[in-house]
Amino acid sequence: MQLIFERGDHDRPVGHALIYFRTTNGTIVATYVNVPPIRFDISKFVPGFLAGALQGMDLSEGMVATPIPPIAEQVDSVDYLHAIAERRHDDLVFAGAAMADDPMHLAAETAEAAQSYGQLYSSSIDTSTPPPAPIESQPTSRVDGMSEEERLRELTSLVGRLRESVRAGAPDPVVEQEMNELAASLPAKYRADRLVAAARAPGDKSERLAALYIERSYKLFHEEYLDLERLDREIEAITE
Repeated sequence: MQLIFERGDHDRPVGHALIYFRTTNGTIVATYVNVPPIRFDISKFVPGFLAGALQGMDLSEGMVATPIPPIAEQVDSVDYLHAIAERRHDDLVFAGAAMADDPMHLAAETAEAAQSYGQLYSSSIDTSTPPPAPIESQPTSRVDGMSEEERLRELTSLVGRLRESVRAGAPDPVVEQEMNELAASLPAKYRADRLVAAARAPGDKSERLAALYIERSYKLFHEEYLDLERLDREIEAITE
């Protein structure tokens, strides 16, 4: 599952996040995920009469990241989530599309998103990885040393920051300049310049358009071409 950070850093999750999906009927559903800062084996706290029934199950891994509620619930809007995440200093993560009329599938998507977020957090604090070798010479531009996927992730992260500044009254010129630099470095197929234009424009319509361009970019990168026609139709419907 591809998690898109609209607030926070994909490479340095804070360990607690609001994760949301956009359903096929246009509603927003969300859950809250918390990763305990102290690792523990929950089987140590299971009553004795349940221990036999749970024998052989790896409960420690299953409890790394807990979504509350376990099935994403409908919320008022993405703006509401941004406001709450800003106030609580949470990561805000878009987990893609979901089917609101299929609770079992939504429960599975919610659990997968929580697990993916937990894995990102665990990887970010893993101190067993040796530090990288010193870099003798810096690239002429900060994007020169980034892979295509890293540029997409950085551009996605900046979208959330730019949207916050737009909601505050005006787009942040520094963030916008960084986005333009990244957009210019990406192949034209991603339509990154249109993403930047949508991200800097006010209103829910522009926010939805930016989210569609982000989703389209990742579908292209992962060569998931079956969804492109649907996404292009949705984009066309908004821009007409």
